[in-house]
Amino acid sequence: MSSFRKTVKHRYRISKRKFLLILYGILIFIHFVLRDTIYPINIIYYAFPVLVLLIGNLVLCVLFFKVKKILYFLIGCFVCVSLYWYTGYYRMQSPPELSDKSNSILFWNIARKGKRSMDIIIKKTKEQRPSFIGLVEAEELTDKDIMRFEETFPSYSIQKLKGGMVLAVKGEIDDIRYYCKDESFKFNYITVTLANQKTAILVADVNAVPFTNRKSALHTIYEFTIKNNPSFIIGDFNTPYESVHFGDFKNNLNSFHKMSKGFTATWPYGIPLFEIDQIWSAKAIRPVLLKKEHYKISDHALLIGVYE
Repeated sequence: MSSFRKTVKHRYRISKRKFLLILYGILIFIHFVLRDTIYPINIIYYAFPVLVLLIGNLVLCVLFFKVKKILYFLIGCFVCVSLYWYTGYYRMQSPPELSDKSNSILFWNIARKGKRSMDIIIKKTKEQRPSFIGLVEAEELTDKDIMRFEETFPSYSIQKLKGGMVLAVKGEIDDIRYYCKDESFKFNYITVTLANQKTAILVADVNAVPFTNRKSALHTIYEFTIKNNPSFIIGDFNTPYESVHFGDFKNNLNSFHKMSKGFTATWPYGIPLFEIDQIWSAKAIRPVLLKKEHYKISDHALLIGVYE
């Protein structure tokens, strides 16, 4: 009886390991072949980013350590995925030579931290003097916080927008239009005057619920962008940069992604999982550098984009 139980337990362990190996193969297939093209399979794609796949691979290597053929296959897979992750998620930018024409943008999802975030925003504005600042999830910024910014930087115009957003520009805010779709997206299209020139900025915040289909939201934002031609599109898209739904963005706009310094991921705090906070621009604008800074008060990185 004891021998029978041992045999059953042994077979159970083997079948469990085989199941985990098959599951890992399915996750690899979804991530690198299907990606997020099909709903609701895209939920799995978003739930298992590359770093999680690498950790899963290491676990399988331990489980199959004595099965050499499978172990060597897993090691090979680990090397390939690691190279993909490193080359796609890490940028070794040499310090660019900035000209007098260089300007900067500050974008941050402040995670509703209000006054505590304003301290950092004022500090970074003193250091960078950005052309404009875009904030999302800024519901807790009070009128007192806004007045404090105005008193500190009288050359900036700052305004709270619908959808929990804030925009500050080194110039004038001329017109604001707000668009939203419940449980999908919201964005503000703002016409401003920067350096005595009229320009437009789109600030977006896509719904973070993982069970929603991002295709419709990103398609709507892209179509609006092509029709209205804003100079900058900034936001928390809650969709990783490598998503197939950014294909049109990549073909017809400039992304600051390639100008990143260090890991490109912006969420969660300090862990290189997803690049969901992004800065895009019209083709006429040349991205020069994208820096990310992490602060404990928000799980999103603060982005500083330099452009010419």
